[in-house]
Amino acid sequence: MLFGLASFALMPLLYIWADSISSLLLIRALGGLGASAVWPIAMALIVDRADAAGRGEAMGWYNASFFSALALGPWMGGVLYDWSGETAPFLLWAALGAVSFLVVLFRVAEPEKIKLKIGEAPARQHGSLISPGYTVTFLSCSSVVLWSGLVGGFNFTMLPGYAAGLGLKVADVGMIYLVYGSSTALFNIYFGRQADRGGRKRLIFIGCLAGAAGFALLPLAGGLAQAAFLFFLLGMGLGMAGPAAAALIADTTSPSRRGEVYGIFNTARMSGVVIGPLIAGFTADLHGINGAVYAFIILAAAITLASLAIREAGGELQLKI
Repeated sequence: MLFGLASFALMPLLYIWADSISSLLLIRALGGLGASAVWPIAMALIVDRADAAGRGEAMGWYNASFFSALALGPWMGGVLYDWSGETAPFLLWAALGAVSFLVVLFRVAEPEKIKLKIGEAPARQHGSLISPGYTVTFLSCSSVVLWSGLVGGFNFTMLPGYAAGLGLKVADVGMIYLVYGSSTALFNIYFGRQADRGGRKRLIFIGCLAGAAGFALLPLAGGLAQAAFLFFLLGMGLGMAGPAAAALIADTTSPSRRGEVYGIFNTARMSGVVIGPLIAGFTADLHGINGAVYAFIILAAAITLASLAIREAGGELQLKI
């Protein structure tokens, strides 16, 4: 994790001096490597420190911090750019990365079970990665976080074009993104707590259904208010489904292999970030912006149906984990 956070502090400085596409791609590759060393380990550490009855809330707060940054980051970067030039956002980014590195270095302790002496090799972990009978549940929960990545990919590529088709301004695009990110963050907190009361499968299904409905209504939106409401609905759906899926993953997988588990889980999210723009761009080239929207409606419907195959963790299984 410290390696990843160190890359977060270094990478923004490299952007300042980047002078070609190849150098930008190399820096982005470094960022991806750093993120892969942070996100799954952070989730595993949070789950290790949370009681089984409080995992939904813990994952809700984790997701809320992630989406809060997505909501505030573009706004903060724009303000700094206007105020002090193009290097200012990158300097703030580097400073935040350095602070995060120091906080983890001095304030976050390794779990006792994985502490090693110098020169000692970690013991090989045994046992099934996924509890017997929960493979389909694992795949379905991973598809939920894949959906969050797909939505992010759509926003990156299609949201400006979609907004332009409604006659909206650039500032309106920022407002829509702020509404989406804020609603996702806030609903992660609320529904994370609800997930700890039971009914995680129900929350996942309703959340996925809300996302499908949001996309299905996008072609009918006629202005800023309607578009913002639909992206609010998308954010609410992700806020309902995300923490419940992450908590259910913890309940139905090996506690000694959580880093591996959440590595796979986050790979699903980033696969959506990669695949989403490809699907959006390809379908938009063939059928226009609404063609891309219809493609995402189909994906949302498929993931919603897949959530029906989720199996709730039994009480005995939760006690063991």
